[in-house]
Amino acid sequence: MSSEPEQGNGAGDDEHSGGLPEDQMFEMLTRVSLDDLSACRQVSAQWRRLTYEPAFSALHCRRRADAVVSGYFVQGMARNRYSATFVSMHPSQADADPSVSLDFLPSAHVRVEAVSAHRGLACCVDADADAAARMGGKTSSARCYYACKPATRQWRALPNPRLRFPTAVTAMVARPAGAGAAADFKILRLSVPTLRDHLRCEIFDSRRRAWRRSADVMVWPESLVAAGPAVRAHGAMHWLRWPDRVSAAEDIFAFDMKSEAWRLIVLPPEVEDRTNRWAGKKKLVTVEGKLCLVVTVDEEAEVWVIADYGRQQERWEKKMAVNLKNLGMQEGRALILRDLCSSEVAFFNSVYRVIWYDFWRGEIAEVPVHHKCIQEVFKYESDLVPWDIDENKI
Repeated sequence: MSSEPEQGNGAGDDEHSGGLPEDQMFEMLTRVSLDDLSACRQVSAQWRRLTYEPAFSALHCRRRADAVVSGYFVQGMARNRYSATFVSMHPSQADADPSVSLDFLPSAHVRVEAVSAHRGLACCVDADADAAARMGGKTSSARCYYACKPATRQWRALPNPRLRFPTAVTAMVARPAGAGAAADFKILRLSVPTLRDHLRCEIFDSRRRAWRRSADVMVWPESLVAAGPAVRAHGAMHWLRWPDRVSAAEDIFAFDMKSEAWRLIVLPPEVEDRTNRWAGKKKLVTVEGKLCLVVTVDEEAEVWVIADYGRQQERWEKKMAVNLKNLGMQEGRALILRDLCSSEVAFFNSVYRVIWYDFWRGEIAEVPVHHKCIQEVFKYESDLVPWDIDENKI
């Protein structure tokens, strides 16, 4: 999902439309590249609204089928082995993305740690080497971290962070494409130190080709362990924390990749007032570039959006409530909500399959996968432009 500001640059819509009818503007925007699309959303509120129309995503992918990959990496584990399968965002176009996989990496057992919102880059780990380094109590000399671009089947080995400290969460950001710009990227890794009283923060910068230690994060480490993939919105990475050991309160941990500052965001009061009833039914997502909280209660999904993010007036607003009874009757209780593709379509997984569900039309599209138990789902969008970082740069 995108993380553009909530508004455009303040200019009027007419100034940026050039007098074109709205349907022509819509047609024009469906033909721009992924990174240009991100920039277009910052031009004006009108352009932003058009790119989030329900029909826009499918049309954009279809018209740029030779240049855009859009979907999810679905990661599971069986017999202590990780594997990740790519599924297209638009099942009818699945045949257009047959080569998107991780089988080109040098290790046969890799785990996806994070995916960037731009350039289609991913951070993967050799799971065997990572486990061996931690069990041995010292960092292995073999490199087990990789940066890769699955859409073009390119990869580079990275220096290892302090592997003897187990990872809590990982996030990745890449700079959007630009004239002559290199695909600079950063990886954030928060790990659990021996004393387990805070989080150890390390950041890899591709321009410096090294990990560096950043300020420790003073939160209870176990509240973020296994928190799942980061949710990128408003320029920051977000994770829903488990109940804190001291306060027993749930909240959202936000880390700004530019300033390297972090903060905790409280949940809507209505959610906190019904903690027992709502436990385990919450999911962070982005919808139209805004941070949202989805809460599933008694076959109904409530979507809360955060308004005036980062400002003094920051608050939660209830965006909508959707009845999931019909979906539950057809698919049973094994459904797990993973993402909102838009304000109208949700992405679920069940046993050996993933499901797109249109809230308003009641339509279901599903794709079989070989994972019985899906652990993590990473949204993945990429162009097909070859990666422009060579070996000697990292």
